[in-house]
Amino acid sequence: MLRYSAMRLLLFIPIIICVTFIIFALMDLAPGTIVDTMITEEMTEEDIEFLRSKYDLDKPMIVRYGKYLGNLLRGDLGSSQITGLTVWSQFSERWPNTMWLSLFSLMFGVALAIPAGILAAKYAGTIWDNITTAIAMLGLSMPNFWLGLMLLTVFSLKLKIFPAAYDGTWRSFVLPVVANGFAMIASITRQTRSSILDVSRQDYLRTARAKGVPERQVTTRHKLGNAWIPIITQIGMMLGVTLGGSAVIETVYSWPGVGYLMVEAISRRDTTMACGCVILTATAYSLVLLLVDLVYAAIDPRIRSAYARGKKRRVKA
Repeated sequence: MLRYSAMRLLLFIPIIICVTFIIFALMDLAPGTIVDTMITEEMTEEDIEFLRSKYDLDKPMIVRYGKYLGNLLRGDLGSSQITGLTVWSQFSERWPNTMWLSLFSLMFGVALAIPAGILAAKYAGTIWDNITTAIAMLGLSMPNFWLGLMLLTVFSLKLKIFPAAYDGTWRSFVLPVVANGFAMIASITRQTRSSILDVSRQDYLRTARAKGVPERQVTTRHKLGNAWIPIITQIGMMLGVTLGGSAVIETVYSWPGVGYLMVEAISRRDTTMACGCVILTATAYSLVLLLVDLVYAAIDPRIRSAYARGKKRRVKA
């Protein structure tokens, strides 16, 4: 397991290089530069050229990228080109807000999705299954920013039940969590239903019922116990997506998280801040996926035995 984890972490290095190059290239292709956000009417052409030279905009993109990559290899994520604050300080300040939003959204989604998926699989082909499937399809097809705006309009502007933006209280979590978790509910519900239907045809379930095992235990221990692997995969992917992809919801609700910080950096052409946020978010996403793989081995003895066999082969070799 340790060797496997180390190999996964080493493979993350080329991923980071590709990610940083892509974001650098996209920022370079986008119209406008950071200098355009600083130009005033009093500036002369010499002042503008000085700013371009200060931010290395008079050099090719590949030269600027090489300079940034060299600093990155030394562990320096750089500082914001707008505020002058370090990328790490800004990220670490915003990260807890994004993390709590993602975790609460995941708990909300899992708490509703898994029972709904079990119910849909148990009554497959009935009206309950059709209703659950229709709601799941609605959740997958509905853009989360549209749902966020609708919740904001109804519950904040009209009914005035919840605040329209983050104010530090638990009430400001409700609307973003619901908007962020609705897509999770749809995705995890469909995966749970599909996984349980796959294992429902196995012979060991008929054997368990023939032995007199209660149906509740058959569902929780045998069905769900053997269907966990794809469900956990989906849960881990959704957690990673919300950690790195909740920028839309954070923007709608003015949530002081990493996603909102990234949107601000891109809109202001702050390349250093945007790249730093992308790198750290991609790191968090990769660590979540690695954690999911380790959870596989904890819940499935077949995977543990596969790791053990691989280790024995290496020892013999």
